[in-house]
Amino acid sequence: MENDYKKLGYKLNGAGIEFICDTDVFDVRPDERVYVSGSFNGWMTTGDSSWLFQKKISNGHELFVLNKKWDSVCVPGNTGFPEFRFFALTDFSVRTLEQKEEDPSCTFLHNKLIIKSQKDADEVRALNEHLRVVRLLSDFDLNCPACRSEIANVRLVPGTRCLFRGYNPFKRSRPNQDTENERIELVGKLFDVYGIRCDITLNGYEGAVSSDGEIFPDYLKKIEDGGNRLCIDIAYELVYFHSDAVEYALAIQKIVRFINERKGPYYIHCRLGSDRTGVTCALFAALCGASWEEIATDYEKTYLCGIGEYRSRKLLQYSLTKMTGWDPETSVDFPKMVRSYFIAESILDADEIDMLVKRLSCAPHKKETDFFDFTGRHVCRKN
Repeated sequence: MENDYKKLGYKLNGAGIEFICDTDVFDVRPDERVYVSGSFNGWMTTGDSSWLFQKKISNGHELFVLNKKWDSVCVPGNTGFPEFRFFALTDFSVRTLEQKEEDPSCTFLHNKLIIKSQKDADEVRALNEHLRVVRLLSDFDLNCPACRSEIANVRLVPGTRCLFRGYNPFKRSRPNQDTENERIELVGKLFDVYGIRCDITLNGYEGAVSSDGEIFPDYLKKIEDGGNRLCIDIAYELVYFHSDAVEYALAIQKIVRFINERKGPYYIHCRLGSDRTGVTCALFAALCGASWEEIATDYEKTYLCGIGEYRSRKLLQYSLTKMTGWDPETSVDFPKMVRSYFIAESILDADEIDMLVKRLSCAPHKKETDFFDFTGRHVCRKN
């Protein structure tokens, strides 16, 4: 429709896009400059002049507009679609411009999405209607093995038998949620139940902040003192938008060599266990023979922990395609493609990959057989 740009915030025009901040929809003050910023998709996020809108008067009506090439914005956000927000800047302040009435077919978690078809709009509307990304402690049944796994975001990486992924063991990234204490306790329980020997931290080395209620756990200190903890500082922008960079290749190489020199079980995590952990575990899962469907399904499960986050498999698909040159969704044998990529780029050799698969194929001895459920087959009465 003619007025769709008001709710969408843009118009598509061939190979270009015109962002439109309409003053009927957004409250812009006279002294403010308007910018657009990408949301979790690698766009410039500051008041850079290349993202500054120009004021325009159309039929006596005030608009702010900006024209960009489609290629410069065609990067998926959390939903798999390009996401953005408008914000206003003065010499003394910056604020996000909130839409007066959000449309569930083109907005998700207050971010506006660039959609190109009715099918896209239907998909976004379905996400808004069916996804519950925030959950309270009372929404989980702590007697349920599946709920215990969900709340702590802990899972067994597909294709492996002893590589576990999940939430940080002690960093309180969601301190205002009533699930945080239970979440961290359950991560500790996972270490105990599965006898985790090695910890792989992807958010760099961080100490516990006592004023935030954080305590560096004894079991992790024991692992660290034994030389069995690896801390690498990987940015989420790197794993998604620059996944083909040498920096990430070297990080993967270092992790593989760390694993190959030590016996498992292994636990890998960042802060939330979703982004840096999600992409890295997808690569290990592929090297161990997991299918794209298994990998993508596991990746999307992070929202079940209820921390207000959601990641579409399209975001992971973008990252892996950028890295390897092959689309995991259409590749006949994606695990073979990933293996070939690491060997061809001299990141890993065949012997290193074979040793990795061997290490990750050793089943751990569990103390309790039914405390956690990673199968996805358990049906909780609260769900």
